[in-house]
Amino acid sequence: MAATTLNSVSIAGSSRKSTGTRELSAEERREYAALSHDGRRRDWLAGRRAAKKAVSKHCAVPSDQIRVVGQTDGAPLVVLRDRESWNPLPVSISISHHDGVGLAAVADSPTRVGVDLARLGEIDREHYRYFLTPAELTVVDRIDATVLWALKEAAWKALALSPERTFTSLELVFDETDEVRGIRLDGRFIAATARSWRFSRDLIGVAVHVGTEVS
Repeated sequence: MAATTLNSVSIAGSSRKSTGTRELSAEERREYAALSHDGRRRDWLAGRRAAKKAVSKHCAVPSDQIRVVGQTDGAPLVVLRDRESWNPLPVSISISHHDGVGLAAVADSPTRVGVDLARLGEIDREHYRYFLTPAELTVVDRIDATVLWALKEAAWKALALSPERTFTSLELVFDETDEVRGIRLDGRFIAATARSWRFSRDLIGVAVHVGTEVS
């Protein structure tokens, strides 16, 4: 997947074929080497490569000058090397990986963005009631349930919601063409846009760009 844009958001993917670590900083190489097994290293690398590609496009800087720093309490921090120091970039970023495929989105702060990867067919009908609201259930015959799940996951990440919330506390709002136009949360409407990609026959990726609260 080539780097692309969604409104003012830059999005990039990384495939299973992307295995080199040349673009990693010394700190990132140490983090990569410390991961416990090959599967985790493969997924971590796919996510980092996608993130660097998205940041490079968005900020017009070389990917080998970018470092993505994981945070235990939120989205990663992006820093740029300036001679001998690393300085934070005023961007927000979201990263997802699945089976060696990475997806990342970057936007200027304070804009918020979230991404998610999921495999089609993983959601059984009996699970709908655990994550879909009554309004969302009206579109599930037209939009695959796994796509709805991934869209809600991406929106959840963009809004940095607590894991203690129920998934049905967030509701996707669609227009007449079944495109995401916003999110309802705690009685508020927040403008949003979304895009999806097919990475393989059954692996899809989504990005949700959260705008300003309008009502």
